[in-house]
Amino acid sequence: MKIVFLGTDAFLTTFISVAKSHEIVALYSCSGSEDFFRDSEVIHYAVKSGIPVHYHTITPEEEKEYIRDGVRLFLSADYGRKIPILSKAEGFFGINIHASLLPLGRSYCPIECALERGMDHTGITIHKLSEHLDRGDILLQKEIPILPEEDSVDLYLKCDCTAMELLTGFFDDMEKCWASARPQTSQYPYWRIQHIEEARYTHELTLQEAKARYRIYNRMVRVRIKGRVYFVKSVYFSKEKLTVPEIDLGDIWLYALSDGHVRLGVVQAADHRVWDAKEYPFR
Repeated sequence: MKIVFLGTDAFLTTFISVAKSHEIVALYSCSGSEDFFRDSEVIHYAVKSGIPVHYHTITPEEEKEYIRDGVRLFLSADYGRKIPILSKAEGFFGINIHASLLPLGRSYCPIECALERGMDHTGITIHKLSEHLDRGDILLQKEIPILPEEDSVDLYLKCDCTAMELLTGFFDDMEKCWASARPQTSQYPYWRIQHIEEARYTHELTLQEAKARYRIYNRMVRVRIKGRVYFVKSVYFSKEKLTVPEIDLGDIWLYALSDGHVRLGVVQAADHRVWDAKEYPFR
């Protein structure tokens, strides 16, 4: 089957599995500096496999051209842009892989929201693409437990493997699965990050607080060092205290906390105003 894939490294295993079993004719990808999973690996695999890569938002005209060339499915997985929806009469079939048990957990970042809310499970939903975010008819679902020692990255990796399993069933009988999809009737509210102000490191935090924040928010966590704002891309926790607030070791920073320190790998934020952002995605 000819497929257009829209997504990032968050569903890398799924992307590779689909590419091995079907013909991916194009990859559309996008990622932000605050995203833990970027798009370097899906792009690397696509280029190695001769799959064209695009960084702009797919257009209706492109979709129609793909359909004329025999594309049967548009598959979205962690694609953070609005995908134009054509009619079934035009030959458009599109699905999205979402990391929650819809209709609960409609969100740009459902895993982080589930952790923030203290939930003990999440899940994967494969649903039809629709005009409204995460509201398409449900095709397949599976629950995924959230264990106390797991962070958001662990859960995204589990979701990736689960999505691959569900897609196998979808491809086994796509027409039957499509016809038996069930509408989302419950009107749960759209999930947003409730406490984005907590996705920050300051010297007053304890090690326990710093661990808890990184478990939930991962690369959304911001830190201000020497007047510059960074996103934390990696962190190591130590009980040893520092005699100064920060120490620059070149590729990492030692950053003092109230009862120890963290060793941070960081990437500078393009806009320092994200430090005071009240919403996510940051704006």
